[in-house]
Amino acid sequence: MVIEFSKVKFIVFDFDGVLFNGLEAIERGVKSGIEKHGLKVDFKQAVDEIAALIQKLMSIPIPKIILQSYTLLKDLTFLEGMSYFKKLQAGLSIYQQYLKEVENMRIYDGVDEMLSILAGRGIKFAILTSGMKASVLEKLKKFGIDQYFPEELVIGAGDVTPGHVKPDPEGIEVIVKRAGIRPLVDGNGVVMVGDMHTDIEAGRRAFEGKGVKTVGILSGYDSKLASSGADLVLETTTQLLNQFR
Repeated sequence: MVIEFSKVKFIVFDFDGVLFNGLEAIERGVKSGIEKHGLKVDFKQAVDEIAALIQKLMSIPIPKIILQSYTLLKDLTFLEGMSYFKKLQAGLSIYQQYLKEVENMRIYDGVDEMLSILAGRGIKFAILTSGMKASVLEKLKKFGIDQYFPEELVIGAGDVTPGHVKPDPEGIEVIVKRAGIRPLVDGNGVVMVGDMHTDIEAGRRAFEGKGVKTVGILSGYDSKLASSGADLVLETTTQLLNQFR
């Protein structure tokens, strides 16, 4: 469905891959793991699968990751043919390097200007991430864009029922309730912006399938995004500005 941006008054952003460039951290983690373990794998496939896995891991404490590792590692088909122990070594190595690299994650060029312009037009914002809220708040403040995101409208894995991270729509529904904007949902005034098919699915499933409008961002995280059924797909987040003109 076409989005009438003249009606849009509220935007829910994903964090990694939408506002901040976390793909570089994933790529460096994968590159480090490939070199360390001498892996002969398809780099793009590895990045794609690790990106999807990280979305799951963000909401799981490290001890539980180890306990659930056998199931989680099944998603890494680029490691197919390796023993469980070698898969675990390689997977943990990549994830640990990613956690180091992600500390240096930077905001995408032009995002701060985009937020300033849209805020000046009366648009309000929230963040729905599969990561931890404290980390997101820290990075928002570091890059001077925290004023656009009220703390109660930054929703992380710890703010929803355990196991209800995206693609479950609970996070979107929590944001709408806290912001008191349910009438905007009914008037097509709320948009979910994400770079993963799980973001788009969460938007479409919200409010018993009535959903909110969805915009997919082709950041390179998720090869399934293009076929996710988003109402609009853009190359970059800052291209949203063009839709409001």
